[in-house]
Amino acid sequence: MVIQKPAPELIVCAVLYVGCLIYSFYKNYELSNENLTNYETLEAGWCIFKHRRRDDFDWEWEHYIEFIDRHGIYFLVHVVVMELTRRFCAKHTSIVLTIFGLVVIYRMYNLPVLAVILAQSLSFYYGNPARYYRRTVWLKTFLWIAIINYFKVWYFYDKLNVHFNIHNDQLLELSLITSWNVIKCTSFCLDKGRETSCKEHYGLHDLVAYLLYFPLLLMGPAIVYSRFKTLHNLFLLEREPTSFVYRMWTLAKRLMMAWFWALLMLAGQHFLYVNLIQQDLVLLRHVNLWALYGLGFLMGQFFCIKYVVFYGIGIAFGRFDGIDMPDKPICIARVNQYSDMWKFFDRSLYEFLFKYIYTELCTKTSGLVRKLLASLATFAFIYIWHGVFLFILIWSLINWICILLERLVNHCTPADSRWRAIIGTHVFIPSVLSNFFFFASENVGFIYLQRTYTEGISNYLGLYVASYCFYQTGQLVKIVKTNRRVEDAKRRME
Repeated sequence: MVIQKPAPELIVCAVLYVGCLIYSFYKNYELSNENLTNYETLEAGWCIFKHRRRDDFDWEWEHYIEFIDRHGIYFLVHVVVMELTRRFCAKHTSIVLTIFGLVVIYRMYNLPVLAVILAQSLSFYYGNPARYYRRTVWLKTFLWIAIINYFKVWYFYDKLNVHFNIHNDQLLELSLITSWNVIKCTSFCLDKGRETSCKEHYGLHDLVAYLLYFPLLLMGPAIVYSRFKTLHNLFLLEREPTSFVYRMWTLAKRLMMAWFWALLMLAGQHFLYVNLIQQDLVLLRHVNLWALYGLGFLMGQFFCIKYVVFYGIGIAFGRFDGIDMPDKPICIARVNQYSDMWKFFDRSLYEFLFKYIYTELCTKTSGLVRKLLASLATFAFIYIWHGVFLFILIWSLINWICILLERLVNHCTPADSRWRAIIGTHVFIPSVLSNFFFFASENVGFIYLQRTYTEGISNYLGLYVASYCFYQTGQLVKIVKTNRRVEDAKRRME
């Protein structure tokens, strides 16, 4: 490969892109004040930021912080248990993880919660006739998704927590754990059905160990079983040295990086009230467009940082234990192709969707109609797994349509041509807008759609120019990263 020199246009676009972001951030900082609705309900801020409250309206983020505060000690216990197991009884790792997981679930919750998780694992593991194995597994998958959605949508806070004798936060945790476990159970069972030569590590205790592996229990990522099974390789395939001191130092560095991003997130919530502002629909309908789109960008960036922390912690512990973990989420500030967003943000979910759904329904040589139906089935699964809510349906549907349009644009234009950027930006804009349904609600998403496409051609052209700079900045980043890989490859050859 040859090192490619970026065109001057890309550099100019990057400078304009950064300038647009800085100005839109400033407009959102102006909005983040005591005049906002529900401002008085915000949490008192850090003492170093005098007179600034902290935006605590992101329930997912707040819940995870509280979970770490209540149960963070189990991460430390997990490290001790895993290291002792690796040294003294490595052949029984799954049994140790099963026992540890059962004890942790019982201590964090109670016996009814433990019974639900065990019932989920037992229902997937048993009762799969050989003749209809795959169909049975998928039937159970959709049945469990239907059960979870039923309780999540129609029978959630008012009754279920009373039945299980747990409080609302614990009920949310149970919903998250069982949702992740649907993917894990499906992956385990389908891999087990595919395995013909060696059935090792496909026992019930292996499944339970996989489901209850503590660092990935609540916030994922939900890695496929073929990755988790590398835990049993005893570091033979691990790229990093296996000395305990080196692995502890590497774990500490990765956790410190996650802690840095967590602190950045918490500090940012003192100055940019992203989640509070999106609650005020009247404000969003009339606010300055710079502030509106800046708010949208910040929604995405805060969401990205949040999952860098969530997944970063799980990935750090997984790699310490010798699991072949995927990389952390890509920074969405440089993604200009939404197919890349699906591939490189939640890499584990993408791997599950691609391995068990898309490639099972079509191949590279399949016809266009079959590929369209396979991609539609993939996004249909995304919709029902996330929850059968209107905003999830709209988000999934727009993403599916935009990715199809993106592929059409890529097919008709050369990769490095200006035409791909000119046409692709029109597809990129609704792709981004769809995420505001997911980040906030259908009401917020509809406001963004309405203000983007009905407030005049001049407003749309302004957004288009900024988005074009965004698109070309993404191309610039790709060129820079490709050049670095080429240089690294040349150095290794020398």
